[in-house]
Amino acid sequence: MPHELNRADKRILTALQGGVRNPSWLAEELDYSRQYIHQRLQLLVAAEYVSNLGHGLYELEELPDEIEDE
Repeated sequence: MPHELNRADKRILTALQGGVRNPSWLAEELDYSRQYIHQRLQLLVAAEYVSNLGHGLYELEELPDEIEDE
């Protein structure tokens, strides 16, 4: 599923390069609401950039080319 990444998505993906994270940690670290992070994570899972490991944990599957080039 194609997904156009916004600034928040790019920040989330970059943060996930550091390892497995949960929405609460990402929200605090990136200064977004937990609900917004959760929404963006669902889109990133659907786009197959992120995996939901269960128990509220997410990990990076694939870093999009547009972020690798930055």
